[in-house]
Amino acid sequence: MTAFTPPPLSDTLAWLLGRPVSAEDGLTEDELAAASHRLGCQVPPALHAYYAAVGRRTDLMAGFQRFAPLQDLECLGDKLLFLEENQAVCWWATDAQQRVWQTTDLDAPDWHEEDLGLDAFLHTIAYYQMAQGGYPFCGVRACHGFSTQGDLAALLHAMQAQAVVDVAGLRIFTVGPQALVWYLHAEGELAEPGLFLSALDADRFEALCAQWDFDDLG
Repeated sequence: MTAFTPPPLSDTLAWLLGRPVSAEDGLTEDELAAASHRLGCQVPPALHAYYAAVGRRTDLMAGFQRFAPLQDLECLGDKLLFLEENQAVCWWATDAQQRVWQTTDLDAPDWHEEDLGLDAFLHTIAYYQMAQGGYPFCGVRACHGFSTQGDLAALLHAMQAQAVVDVAGLRIFTVGPQALVWYLHAEGELAEPGLFLSALDADRFEALCAQWDFDDLG
């Protein structure tokens, strides 16, 4: 994994939306204070900021992985459970130090700490939410179009792709306003079915597909 310092959360969310976040996107301070009172502890600052910024947006809250609605946040011991994997095979929690933990069993949790702290983890999840369904347009360039890793690197260079996420098994790049290319990999090798393109705007998506030979997934 490549270590990086993420930009401020507000900058990441504004880039993904194509505009600054607005009051209508997020939850109010009164709602967040009520959640903290019910839990008996403060929602950690980075998670508080995420819910305050975009807690009402389905694309960023449940576009792929599912953030717990504010009323469903719950504590398991010293950890606050906040995120469920899209097929409900694992869950993530955070703690007072804003570390992130994962478990595959909520009845008898065996917690494993993530490499990323909460702020960087939320940055990664926000991009992945939009890549995996939050953006309305998605295409793919199949694996058989790349005979070597060099072919993939050359395409990304030609597209002027800028890396924003590089974690185990996942890499995401920006390719201009509100457009992402991304892929899953195993030990650096591109995984099936290939390289994906996700975008917010139909015209930009169609132009990128035509220029770089992506097939529209409909």
